Amino acid sequence: MALRNSVAILLVISLSACSNAWESNPPESATGGTGIMADGMLAQGPAAVSSTSQLPASNKHGIQPPFGAKGTAAAYEYETGYRLGAGDRLTVRVAGEEELTNDYLVDGAGNISMPYIQNVHVAGLSSPETEKLLASRLRAGYLRNPSVSVQVTTSRPFFILGEVNTAGSYPYQPNMTVQNALAMAGGYSPRGNQGDVLITRRNVDGTQTFKVPVTTQVYPGDVVFVRERWF
Repeated sequence: MALRNSVAILLVISLSACSNAWESNPPESATGGTGIMADGMLAQGPAAVSSTSQLPASNKHGIQPPFGAKGTAAAYEYETGYRLGAGDRLTVRVAGEEELTNDYLVDGAGNISMPYIQNVHVAGLSSPETEKLLASRLRAGYLRNPSVSVQVTTSRPFFILGEVNTAGSYPYQPNMTVQNALAMAGGYSPRGNQGDVLITRRNVDGTQTFKVPVTTQVYPGDVVFVRERWF
């Protein structure tokens, strides 16, 4: 009987540990959030930044997406404003020019294609910088004094898989964390591990997967995987 009671107590303790619920282990993070650094380590606080913001734009094979040709990180540089990258959709308005006012998709090479000026490389630029570039190109022989506005209407999506209620791809929202991603996916499934998750992120060094807490910032194109709990 004593042995049976001991086994039961150990089982209860094991189940309690394996549930790893937020009630017993609530998510927390220092001011500034949690981010993955260039060396793959986690940082908390004001120094927590995306790994891609500290990596070069190219490797031995040349320029690597989602970076621009000048070595500027694409959609990951939030400290200096949103930077455009492949997969972003822009709304470009040119005053008085209905033919030019339209939605444009940034292609895999970081370009958009517009009437008159054809392909324009915008990857790595902010919206104001893109406005100036397009106005300059249009002014060079097409329009006398173009007034251009550029707005990012859709960022590249992120993906969430594993033990969530509704896995799939979702529109990215600036400054979102894994917790936000979980909410968009309908929360944990009954067997979801409420502890650390896996984030797979592509950068200039290739595709890497990190085990991170739910307070970690998510970036466009990330794949979040929620693991199954043991019991």
